[in-house]
Amino acid sequence: MFDRTFAVLILALGLLVPALRGPLPPADFDFGYQPNEPILEGFNETSSGLASGAATPDGRALLWKSRDRGGMAPVEFHYYDDGRIPFIAVTDVNSTTTYYGGLNALGFALENTDAHNIDHGQHNDGRVILDALAQCRTVDDLAGLLDSADQVDEIGRYGYTYGCIDAYGGATIYEAYRFGHQRYDAIDAPDGILIRSNHAYVGAPPESNPVDYGLHRHNRAMELFRAARARGELTAEFIMQKVVRDLTIDDFSPYPLPFHGYYTNSAGASYPYGCIENVTAICRQSTTAVMVAQGVRAGERPDKAILWSMNGSPVTGIMTPLWVRAGSTPIEYDGIGRDSSRINQRIIELYKIIYSTWPNTVDTWLLTNPQQTGLWDFILPLERSIFAKTEQFLSSPQFSLDRLEVFQNELAQQATDSLERWNPTYAVTEVTRPIFWESNLILAWGIPNIEGNDGEIPDGYDIYRSPDPFREGDIGEKLATVTEPEFTDTDPLPNGGYYKILAIF
Repeated sequence: MFDRTFAVLILALGLLVPALRGPLPPADFDFGYQPNEPILEGFNETSSGLASGAATPDGRALLWKSRDRGGMAPVEFHYYDDGRIPFIAVTDVNSTTTYYGGLNALGFALENTDAHNIDHGQHNDGRVILDALAQCRTVDDLAGLLDSADQVDEIGRYGYTYGCIDAYGGATIYEAYRFGHQRYDAIDAPDGILIRSNHAYVGAPPESNPVDYGLHRHNRAMELFRAARARGELTAEFIMQKVVRDLTIDDFSPYPLPFHGYYTNSAGASYPYGCIENVTAICRQSTTAVMVAQGVRAGERPDKAILWSMNGSPVTGIMTPLWVRAGSTPIEYDGIGRDSSRINQRIIELYKIIYSTWPNTVDTWLLTNPQQTGLWDFILPLERSIFAKTEQFLSSPQFSLDRLEVFQNELAQQATDSLERWNPTYAVTEVTRPIFWESNLILAWGIPNIEGNDGEIPDGYDIYRSPDPFREGDIGEKLATVTEPEFTDTDPLPNGGYYKILAIF
């Protein structure tokens, strides 16, 4: 059983008011960005990072990319084999000529970011990644590929940072610029960690344009990676749950969630209660896909490397594992000629709900709340269980590489089915008057018509009362559970009160 909430808030004088999450905004309240105002950062941004095996508790290198292209841009993960080295990678829907991050059968993983502070070649970095995944075995091989065309701008090898790991302990970032590139190895970093957003270290100082160069995202990711390494917690699960979904922006932290209050940005614009601007965070409105490649330890088979994959926005998506050895990607991840894959379509549908309050704004109360009816209250435990199942599967005495395809497909189906079953709470405001009979107050309401519920009748209703307006997630005093859409309060509050009814399905 689960609850769907709708509120009937009644004053003793007979006034019905809608549910509130906080105090009423001031009369001159400004809801932040207007639809015709420019977005601070463009869609073609990315946050990324890597950690050598020395920085992780299990000795496996990690490579992360959050691809920003517009949160509702349809994307897919493909298995690709043109006779060279097979790989799995993320791309735009129905595209088989460009890829933007992935893992090949020999344990080599690659991703990239735009570097806005150095000159750009033609914007065909997706072709570079396709060629590299299909022919590189080590991080050194990528250097050779870049060297082969440093003076040719045919497929845009410069103006980007390329992060890569391999099955031999390599963990490297190349900053590719006109006629050359600069190499950075994680082994040379004191903590074994390398982070990039949208600036190259060899380019103009990021402080000269901190927004376009993604300075906050870079610094925040570095802070989170280093803290996790110090605690021995730098894992793929940590990156997915704590880094990829981080909502901190350059001038404000909303934690702990949900945010209580009215956020006001540096320009003086205010936002609705519990909502925050979501343009400059790591987890932001333009993130359209996520990958975390988990490498192998020395001596392990390279085809045991995992590409943890999220086929959509991290605000509304779930990450599951993929293996090149499986020889395919789940049908939920590859639309195969359709406009979007099944899981991507559902992630986009949920994205529209979470971002429905105001442009470029995330409503933290739709993500999590004291009642635990938010989307993150549902998907984060589910995602943790997927990580746990995967670890159990890989360490099982019955483990077999030949079972990888079935296992990855089962998890992808579970994640998709679960996302399709989740629905947000719906607030129903009714215009009516309470009925007094002697000293009693009688409440009556209609059966809620909840989208996606196919006319199902509730099993019952939980009745709550409070002297103050209910905010999203507030419970108040529970009075009763009833099976019919009517309730009599035989001892109403003397100064009036508010009532909430939870429909139970």
